[in-house]
Amino acid sequence: MPTMYHNFLVFLPLLLVISNADNSIDDNLGIDPSLKLPQVPKADNIVFLPLETEAACLDGSPYAFYFVNGSSDNSKWTITIQGGGWCYNETGCYGRSKGSLGSSTKWSHSVGCGCMYYNPDGSRQNDCNCVHFPYCDGASFSGYREHAYPVSQWPPFDNGSHVPNNATLYMRGIRNLDATLDLLFSKYNLGQAKEMVVTGGSAGGLSTFLHADRIANRLKKQSKDVKVRAAPVVGYFLDHDNEVKGPQNYTAWMKYIYTMQNLTSSDDGGLMPSCVKTFSGDEFKCFMAPHAQAFVETPYFMLNSKYDAWQMNNILQSACAGRDGIVCNATQQRDVLAYGQDFMDQFSPVPIAKGGQNGAFITSCICHGCPWNDLTLQNKTTYQALAEWYKSSEDINENPHVYIDSRTPNGDGTIKSKLCITFP
Repeated sequence: MPTMYHNFLVFLPLLLVISNADNSIDDNLGIDPSLKLPQVPKADNIVFLPLETEAACLDGSPYAFYFVNGSSDNSKWTITIQGGGWCYNETGCYGRSKGSLGSSTKWSHSVGCGCMYYNPDGSRQNDCNCVHFPYCDGASFSGYREHAYPVSQWPPFDNGSHVPNNATLYMRGIRNLDATLDLLFSKYNLGQAKEMVVTGGSAGGLSTFLHADRIANRLKKQSKDVKVRAAPVVGYFLDHDNEVKGPQNYTAWMKYIYTMQNLTSSDDGGLMPSCVKTFSGDEFKCFMAPHAQAFVETPYFMLNSKYDAWQMNNILQSACAGRDGIVCNATQQRDVLAYGQDFMDQFSPVPIAKGGQNGAFITSCICHGCPWNDLTLQNKTTYQALAEWYKSSEDINENPHVYIDSRTPNGDGTIKSKLCITFP
């Protein structure tokens, strides 16, 4: 269709800018910057997977994970999933394959890992078996293509983009997840876990929504009594128009990833079968948290801003919000406030899902790497709220542990953290 093709070409420069910008995102994106992975390994802790597992990064280099052994026993575990955006087309994925978000060739041989367990006072517990899943597939560990995928198959392929005509990509996200779990069960005693928290920030937060059940089901085959919970951080990205109502928006980009990376609900697919069945004809929606969350069986506590800074820039595509030093005009301010309301509308099913087993802490701070340690709602800090939910979430008949800042951006201007971007 010429019109759609033309629109995609016109929008390509912005797509490439966003995709390339993702390559420099901090590994801990979306997690409180004050919580810099406190469990430090005593030696190199990277574990490369054999290529025969089909686990691979975009460039075909072998996938690897990081493991930090707890000091006490093997019963309490955390899986942390790295964020770093997505690559929205083949050309962008090829560029990504040259950096640490698409290749393992330059990964550090030693990386720390942080337990996602908290005491009632909000202090962090630092003793668990912790597995860090680095991110190198560009699709939140969800795609699978058996064979190398030629970059030049993309219709708007640009020979002037410095991509070789014989360039290929490996789309193996779900194999990276599954093969890592296989090795953790066979060599690292994951089957002895009594507690597991799956967490991740940003694109890793979306991964948490998408794959918590997959991880939980594997664990429950070993022990039906294992307690599995999820804590997605800034992973609730809206299905939403951009500010100018243009055709190339975040929803369109995610739909293209769905096709490009061959996202399915089969054994080698990263989407939940119940979701795909419900959204027959629009299966790509199962790659978006507001649609997928209703099908997540694992209890989860989500941390998010209703004015998420990344979403302001890349979904709403605001010319001002989410950007320090740029003042929004009256129309732009209305768009930002409307987005916050739309966030709450798309969030509204979360507290009542599955009998009220889920919890949430929703701030008004305009942030993506949010100051969770410093935020308070209903006289509780973020991590006090999380700890209380985790302790009581076995009883789904209790009232949901949902903390919502009903104020306008940055608490009506009262939240003064440097991590909250100024508004208007």
